[in-house]
Amino acid sequence: MPEQRAASPPGSSPTVGLARRLLGGFRPVYLPVLVTYFCYGASAITGVALVFFQKDAIGLTPAEVAGIGFWVGLPWSMKMVAGVASDVYPILGSRRVAYLLLGALCSLVGYLALATVIETKGAFLLAMVLVAVGFMIQDVVADALSVEVAETDEEIGQIQALGRMALLVGSISVGYLGGWLAGRIGPRGVFAVAMILPLIVAGSAASVRRRASARVVPTDGGPLAGGKARLVMGVGLSYAALGVLLEAFEVPFAQEIILVVSGALIGLLLNRVGISRGVVVAACVIFLFRATPGVGQGYTYWAIDRLGFDQEFLGILAQVSSILSLAGLLVFRKTIINRPVSFTLFWVVLAGSVLYLPTIGLFYGANEWLGISPRTFAFIDTTISAPLGQLTMVPILVLIAKTAPPGAEATMFAIMASLMNLALSASELFTRHLNTAFDVTQQDYSNLGRLIITVGVIGLLPLMALPLLRRQERSG
Repeated sequence: MPEQRAASPPGSSPTVGLARRLLGGFRPVYLPVLVTYFCYGASAITGVALVFFQKDAIGLTPAEVAGIGFWVGLPWSMKMVAGVASDVYPILGSRRVAYLLLGALCSLVGYLALATVIETKGAFLLAMVLVAVGFMIQDVVADALSVEVAETDEEIGQIQALGRMALLVGSISVGYLGGWLAGRIGPRGVFAVAMILPLIVAGSAASVRRRASARVVPTDGGPLAGGKARLVMGVGLSYAALGVLLEAFEVPFAQEIILVVSGALIGLLLNRVGISRGVVVAACVIFLFRATPGVGQGYTYWAIDRLGFDQEFLGILAQVSSILSLAGLLVFRKTIINRPVSFTLFWVVLAGSVLYLPTIGLFYGANEWLGISPRTFAFIDTTISAPLGQLTMVPILVLIAKTAPPGAEATMFAIMASLMNLALSASELFTRHLNTAFDVTQQDYSNLGRLIITVGVIGLLPLMALPLLRRQERSG
């Protein structure tokens, strides 16, 4: 686009010129995409409320929280179903707006339930899944629109970068507010406030154009021809039904079964729909990176019980983390778009491992050796580690966007994103197993330190897959 390449026009203010250099170009057709991403980021307003709701209202252990996180993450690995539906099966003639409204409705109902009637673990899981399904559908539509409104490959990258920024601005806008509200009106009050977000998304649907892209859709139906759309829909819905049945009947190893089946089905769909080998290799490496387990909520529970971290302070940490993540994305925007994925992942993994050390130190009292209060130590830790959080996704999003065939933008984004989000479910599963193995509970945090160290070591393992990615990038 001319706006992206041209210098600031004569007479423009230095502020406008600086904004162009930092943010790149902008057109009004980006608005529905950016609003959707913003509201998803702003859903972080419930983050602190969820911690206290899980800990105090429902009494979930860290392992149970991770188990619920597994199921809540699975809708995001079902994006191919919503993607195909949006590409191939319009509702009342609408391929995008109708699905955007449907997603907003699901999230609205889920938040309403959390704010009013949820009392048990099972009901909590259902409400959280409904919220996740709603945001997943909204995200599918935003991904598709990000390709449709772009007129060049350069603009695709620009929209993706702006999308990540919008998401971060959303989380920044509610970071401290979420903690403050949780302390003032309680978790249920925060869930009620969060109902505003899907309403904003629904309002943005009015500005969606029918199809702004100049790309030509193949007359032969493209990659979804020949029954492939029905294949994707059938496989995805069958997989969803399997997950519901396994959980409903409490089948042993239900999560492990779903994880294996999910990986096999997504691999089948990628093979049938068709995608370049380079994207597959990059996606697999990032899958390994995102599937590494975390410490889980046990660390947050410990900080609340032992260090006295309250809702407001946790909100401050969330606020600082979001602001610095956005700053990191602004500073490294051009680098992470233009440099190979392997380059970004290598230095992010190494930096993340080094910056993980203060987390270990806080548990073992390093702050006392240094004469620093726990809150100051945690604040410093958040300040130096937060910018890494958003720097791994933009390269793969740009890569997927550039290879998305006309007429199947939502599907290609959805299947690849399904693989990425399946990795997050795998991470929750591994986190649950680790918390169970180390027996971390609200009554006993004695093994939490060893759990933290184990997670830090496992976090280095994805480096072993980077040579494969480098070879593929050089050959491509």
